[in-house]
Amino acid sequence: MRPQARFTTRFAAITTVIAASLGCAQGTTQSGTHAATSAFSTTGAHVWPAASAGAVVESRTVSFALDRIDQRDLPLDNTFRRSGTGKDVTIYVFDGGLSTDHPELAGRVRRGFNAFPGDQPICNAHGTAVAGAAAGKTLGVAPDAEVVDVKMVECSRLRGTIDGIVRATAWVLDDARAHPERRAVANWSFIADTSAAIPALDAAVKALTEAGIPVLVSAGNFDMDACKVSPANSPGAIVVGASAVYYDQVLGRTLDRRAMGTAWGKCVDLYAPGDSVLLPSLKDDGTPITQLWNGTSMSTGYASGAAALILEREPWIDPDQVHEILKGNATKNALLATR
Repeated sequence: MRPQARFTTRFAAITTVIAASLGCAQGTTQSGTHAATSAFSTTGAHVWPAASAGAVVESRTVSFALDRIDQRDLPLDNTFRRSGTGKDVTIYVFDGGLSTDHPELAGRVRRGFNAFPGDQPICNAHGTAVAGAAAGKTLGVAPDAEVVDVKMVECSRLRGTIDGIVRATAWVLDDARAHPERRAVANWSFIADTSAAIPALDAAVKALTEAGIPVLVSAGNFDMDACKVSPANSPGAIVVGASAVYYDQVLGRTLDRRAMGTAWGKCVDLYAPGDSVLLPSLKDDGTPITQLWNGTSMSTGYASGAAALILEREPWIDPDQVHEILKGNATKNALLATR
């Protein structure tokens, strides 16, 4: 194990089977939006949605994640401040299907591509939680953004294929061209490989970014170098790791750290909340609930919401500039880590 250090930035063949949305665990179920007693994630990789010019919207929040990403330093103040709401921005969520009637998302989810047309529309609650982090009404960063369901997971196996992602990407490109009045973000909260790059996914990221769509990618829930994780190692992707809070017994105060099991290294661009974060979820029968979630999938959702706020304020900028703004607004040297 390497000595403790501070991260310098702030802020988961064509027929290859992939493990989509890997390792994002669900925690305690809650029937409504209530403050949880367990520690919520905080981040040294602040999304910092209120950092750019524009009118600041302020609201009380029960989400420790939203509370953390809008301020540089601890302690938290139970308030979420942001400039913008994601209006006129579309977030394409590549996942296992999204709820269209969860109160956090109802009225803003559009069914899009399905790589497995005969499959049931929603495999599990994972996609709904990711979409909620990005654009939930009360638990998300960009509550007025449109969310498009891009289903690339087969429910019977909870797996997808590289071919499915490639076809989904082609569909997203066509759909975005059909809506030139809206800017768009692609959320990739999945892992395809932990040993090599995958050229087809690299090409998909390139095609999206060249079309003006930033691609936010989860670093992975593996205690390893994210440069060995695909698509986190895809050039042009904005890679997001998960952060958490912990109580330092020596210093006698709460600090930020890399969440346990989160991939690390130079391929991680920023960190966002990913430990016991309160997000929309579903019971087995589809009943909407809220629940605590863990993992870089959720962190990526928060960062996608922040990207949507940036594009709302500055719709003329390109994905590289979105990348630069996210990293430039991040609070440096705030995240304690073991690597």
